[in-house]
Amino acid sequence: MHGPNDAVARLRGVLDAIDDDILALVERRIAAARAIGAAKPGGAPLKLRPAREAAVVARLEAAASPAARPAVRPVWRELMAQCVQAQAPMALVLGADDPALRLLAREAFGSAPAVAVAASPADALARAEAGGAVAILPLPLPRLPPALVAFRTLGDGAAAVGRLAAEAPTRRRDWFPGSWRARPAVQMPLYPDAAALAEVEAALAAAEPVVAIAEAAALRAALARAAEGEAMLVQAGDCAESFAAFSPARVAEERALLLALGDCLPGEVVHVARAAGQFAKPRSAALEAGGDGLLPSYRGDAVNGAAACRGARVADPRRLLRAHAQSRATVRLLEGLDAAARIEAPTPPVYVSHEALLLPYEQALTRRDGDGRWWATSAHMVWIGARTRDADGAHVDYASGIANAVGVKCDPMLTPDALSRLLDRLDPANEAGRVTLIGRFGAGEVGRALPPLLRRTRAEGRRVLWACDPMHGNTRVLGGIKTRLVADILAELRDFVVIAGAEGVHAGGIHLEATAAPVTECVGGADGVAPADLSTRYESLCDPRLNRAQALEAAAWTALCLGGGSEARAA
Repeated sequence: MHGPNDAVARLRGVLDAIDDDILALVERRIAAARAIGAAKPGGAPLKLRPAREAAVVARLEAAASPAARPAVRPVWRELMAQCVQAQAPMALVLGADDPALRLLAREAFGSAPAVAVAASPADALARAEAGGAVAILPLPLPRLPPALVAFRTLGDGAAAVGRLAAEAPTRRRDWFPGSWRARPAVQMPLYPDAAALAEVEAALAAAEPVVAIAEAAALRAALARAAEGEAMLVQAGDCAESFAAFSPARVAEERALLLALGDCLPGEVVHVARAAGQFAKPRSAALEAGGDGLLPSYRGDAVNGAAACRGARVADPRRLLRAHAQSRATVRLLEGLDAAARIEAPTPPVYVSHEALLLPYEQALTRRDGDGRWWATSAHMVWIGARTRDADGAHVDYASGIANAVGVKCDPMLTPDALSRLLDRLDPANEAGRVTLIGRFGAGEVGRALPPLLRRTRAEGRRVLWACDPMHGNTRVLGGIKTRLVADILAELRDFVVIAGAEGVHAGGIHLEATAAPVTECVGGADGVAPADLSTRYESLCDPRLNRAQALEAAAWTALCLGGGSEARAA
């Protein structure tokens, strides 16, 4: 008769066998790394591939069970450190003889590399530039030689600097347009008729795209110039588009406002409208008070109706077809207006963007180009909101596989570590023009929350574009009406420019909820909208927008803060 001890002994035997298998796999990996090193040209300096390492870890974390996931990063950090040593010996050179610096270096790079102390930070950089070493320097960093990049922050007080290999664009091998369905999805409507949703998805998958892939690629190239400090982004338009308010005249007016905003800013400007797809909104609560008591929240015309009755608030997938049709019509109108304007004078193109919130819609409109890359053809650019930016969630999964420019809303809850993880997922190849970080902190929080994020992206050498959304962090309620104060909006724009300059980061754009109509939804500004005026012409379907005069004031104020632009020169 066998007792409990026999069962435990058998299980321990299973563990021993697993350990033997793991050891054999580790030996195989190190041998493969050694073979890679032998295949490389002799005498070439060590060049690191942090984006490749980050992509490997991100892929494995995504595949790991919740129980195993916390072990992935530390285990593979040590394993990859041993493999780097097998390819070519690497040393860690400390810029100061500081035990804390030594500990940070070991935590980041494992036990494999030797650690040396340089006579000075400059000596550590020289060792890294010569090859075979990574400099570990305390922050703030000195000016770096052109061959070196600060590619990783270590805690809050140090950074790793070294030579990086040129990275080819990295695509997840396990990604496909519907892979997001295996991830946690938030802020998604619950459709009572699953069969109707499936029919709509099939119709959209067979439908014409909203935008051409070539134009989405052109926007990404333009945003790359902005990320390198050679241009600015102006992104503006409705909080939520409306089926009822659509007209060719309105499209023309909103386009004219966007171009006028760009005219206020200095240098080359990239114009991106919040249009042709901005029909859905995340909501802070699933239910809201209405005429019939508690109702499902209005989530945008692509989901349900704004009328305060239960029938209107049912999520109807057929609305996605109407959103697609109106989006295509909007883009065709914009293209016609652009072409007509170019007959008279050179005119910049107007691109379109929206929050990629309704993933069935996005998936159905995802198309492949001739090189095998997937593109969202629902818009030239999409962004991920603050409520859906979970690195392990469905929305980030979808955005990680498309080649479009992608925006990420950054609020005071976003930590530097979480931002690094997001960028590892969305931009493992660290390509300029791929990611735009859109700060939405609020005038009272921007001074605290923005600097650590700027420092992190600069220290890691992230080729991102930073823009300011001064709207969403400054919402308040006056007399029961949701509004924003123009004074708060201008204050956040000013602080964004000043803080970015102090941190050595290009203040690269503004993102406004605005309309050409003379609405009275935001208080203050040159036209003197008072709290008592809010109900005069409050037309937004969701959040308050700047009117034309207020929006132009915000753009001109940004130019003044930057020290350029036509309005600033006239001041």
